[in-house]
Amino acid sequence: MAQRSDFDDIRPYHDDEVATVLQRVLCDDEFAAAMARFRFPQFARFCPWLIKPLLRFFLKRRLAKVASVAAFQDVIEGYMSHMIATTTDGLSSSGLDKLQRDKAYLFLSNHRDIAMDPAFVNFVLYHQKMQTVRIAIGDNLLTKPFASDLMRLNKSFLVRRGDMPPRKLFAA
Repeated sequence: MAQRSDFDDIRPYHDDEVATVLQRVLCDDEFAAAMARFRFPQFARFCPWLIKPLLRFFLKRRLAKVASVAAFQDVIEGYMSHMIATTTDGLSSSGLDKLQRDKAYLFLSNHRDIAMDPAFVNFVLYHQKMQTVRIAIGDNLLTKPFASDLMRLNKSFLVRRGDMPPRKLFAA
């Protein structure tokens, strides 16, 4: 385990933390309820007592061997591919041939969708076998602990916004 730092509560998770974080997420009742409502809306409404344990069982088996951020992103790729195939007319990209693999880049989003913009960028980079991005996300957008955990598993770091006055927010 890495040495403790002042940024442990906002930085992306390291590989040696992935299994523990996934266990915590899978045990979170709000996560199970949200996944049930998303994946099986009818069952979740009429028999949540049945669907949540079944969903947890499936996800525990699916994620049992995930022990790194890269392995987590391998799992996410499948869900992203399915989502793109079933909810869009397709996804295209251009200009990746202009990027040098040994250089760092800053990608800026137009903020159309705070979660999907970086997800699509990561999806495209992943398929080009390039490093996926670190993602800055305001803590005000992550009101549930499981959401924060999932974002940090996917290389996000939290930007503290809270109820701070502008000067303190800038300093943070």
